[in-house]
Amino acid sequence: MRFQASPAPSPSRRGAFVLFRGDADRSLPPSLDRALRDAAAAALRAKEFTGRKGETLLLHGGGSRLLLVGLGDKKASGPDALRGAAGVAARQLEARGIQEATFLVPGAKDEAALARAVTEGAGLAAYRFDACKSRREKARFGKAAVAPESGGARLAAAVSEGQAIVEAVSFARDLGNLPPNTKNAVYLASEARKLAGGRLSVRVHDRRAIERMRMGAFAAVARASANEPRLIEMRYKGAPRGPVVALVGKGVTFDTGGISIKPAEKMEEMKFDMCGGAAVLGLMHLLGSQKPRVNVLALVPATDNMPGGDACRPGDIVKARNGKTIEIISTDAEGRMLLCDALSYAAESKPACMIDLATLTGACVVALGDAAAGLFTSDDGLRGEIEEASKASGERVWPMPLFPRYSEMMKSSYADLKNAGGRYGGACTAAAFLKEFVGAVPWAHLDIAGTAWTDKDQEWNRVGATGYGVRLLWEFLKARA
Repeated sequence: MRFQASPAPSPSRRGAFVLFRGDADRSLPPSLDRALRDAAAAALRAKEFTGRKGETLLLHGGGSRLLLVGLGDKKASGPDALRGAAGVAARQLEARGIQEATFLVPGAKDEAALARAVTEGAGLAAYRFDACKSRREKARFGKAAVAPESGGARLAAAVSEGQAIVEAVSFARDLGNLPPNTKNAVYLASEARKLAGGRLSVRVHDRRAIERMRMGAFAAVARASANEPRLIEMRYKGAPRGPVVALVGKGVTFDTGGISIKPAEKMEEMKFDMCGGAAVLGLMHLLGSQKPRVNVLALVPATDNMPGGDACRPGDIVKARNGKTIEIISTDAEGRMLLCDALSYAAESKPACMIDLATLTGACVVALGDAAAGLFTSDDGLRGEIEEASKASGERVWPMPLFPRYSEMMKSSYADLKNAGGRYGGACTAAAFLKEFVGAVPWAHLDIAGTAWTDKDQEWNRVGATGYGVRLLWEFLKARA
């Protein structure tokens, strides 16, 4: 879907205006066609449209159309509300076969932020994944303009940024939605290599290199797979000097649970277990196009987790890159085994901070559902930065505890650590395990198990992978730049 900024509302006669309203009594913009203004005024007087969140009303007049979209509360006019309402509008337009539209952005001090949010919401809602279907449908809604209600504002940069964000999130969604017989570690590495160029370099480490790098935990998970593992290492140099932000994304391309095999029900969803890695790759896609003045080291340890004659077993003890030994209690606690070696490797270069993203625990889904990712960190400054990025992006996080008790629960009688701490506090003990591998580097862990995919359409999200984390990390890096 393509967007362009427009200095004034001017849809084609085949298209439609999209007007957002949280208060049905607000005056209608003078730029609207007189016939549309009359139709809207009559509908408002008759209370056919009240501005309730998610409410829509399509009106005809003067050869064009007007779609009214409710924002809900009168005060709900910020970027997050506009993003959601634009997603609702895009789906309504698509369902009606309307191919073009002009989205009218309410006048406000943060008009550019609102324009970007509208672009994101409509573009992400228009996403579809049909790469594996024998017959692909042509997009029914594919062209949109974004214009200020009053006309005259300059929104081109905001709309362009929104378009780039939509493309990067869509790239991450595509990776998540691909089937596991296509999307193995080698495939992810090949997609990463396509992003290389300019300020972005890519290096891929194979199984032998992973073993030479003393990544014993990562290698143990990959041992039984017929597919080769890969450690994807990407570096973006947007500034000649300055601090580096390290990002690590879990890349388990399919998780059977290994010897500790999962139940059959819903196992097909385990193709989404690499969505942390997909988010990191999506972000690097965005950095390559937008070229911010930041420096980033990105790592995606990638493999599937399979049972087999050479699979690691409960009771095995392996050595991680930082020298700590790990007793494997559950082979289904494999994500942290990949991450711990990647975090150790990243920490050795002494970055300014590290953030990892992982569909790590079902316990976090139980705690937070799909409303937010769990945020674990002992660094108050880093926590504040991520929370601000969360507010700006609309990708919610919720602070979770890292009490010393959780670290005690991860101690083993036979090794330095064990990879599972029991039934209780599972998200917290998993984070406490990862903390053992970051050294003194400021670090945050995002457990995105509840937010990485969805089984129903939600505002700007479609069924399947959500691309969660791309927009959050983008806001975080923009603030740092």
